[in-house]
Amino acid sequence: MKLAALLLATATVGSMPSGGSLTLYAEPFYHGNIARFAADEGDIRLDFRPASVKATGRWLACSEPRFKGRCIELENDYPVNAALGINFNIRSLRALNSGGGAALPPPGMVPGGPSLAGINARFYPAPAYGSERALACPNGAPDAKCAKRTAEDLCRRASYRAAAHFTLQSERGLYYLADVLCTKP
Repeated sequence: MKLAALLLATATVGSMPSGGSLTLYAEPFYHGNIARFAADEGDIRLDFRPASVKATGRWLACSEPRFKGRCIELENDYPVNAALGINFNIRSLRALNSGGGAALPPPGMVPGGPSLAGINARFYPAPAYGSERALACPNGAPDAKCAKRTAEDLCRRASYRAAAHFTLQSERGLYYLADVLCTKP
């Protein structure tokens, strides 16, 4: 019984992001008021708009509470708010570990992950960019139009014309593309 509990605790800790922290500063170059975070926060109310950021680990920062609105991925130090955007206010944060989901992939990056190719189609059960699952809506909470655009972009990156089918998979409050069928005609 004790061994089973220890294994369960080890598996749980291993699946959670660890050791990451994010510090927001009111002024550029890490000056002014600060707010530090070491865990997910679904509703942040700061008395300042972040002008610089220090990040250890990977973080998903969203402009609305509960990981909605415009979301960006942070994993470096940002001495000025150019990386965030002049009017970007962080209202929710989520620590990401490896496999936590790809934000907007760089231009030219093609999807990967297990797939099954036919003559005029390719099926991705869990599409990824590098080692990161493809988020359904990298810029915020998923809606049907945004997820469709993301699936279409994924298929075009894989040299197909359209996404004939896709679904959304929810995990830890994030929505990923799943069961994407890319077609040529």
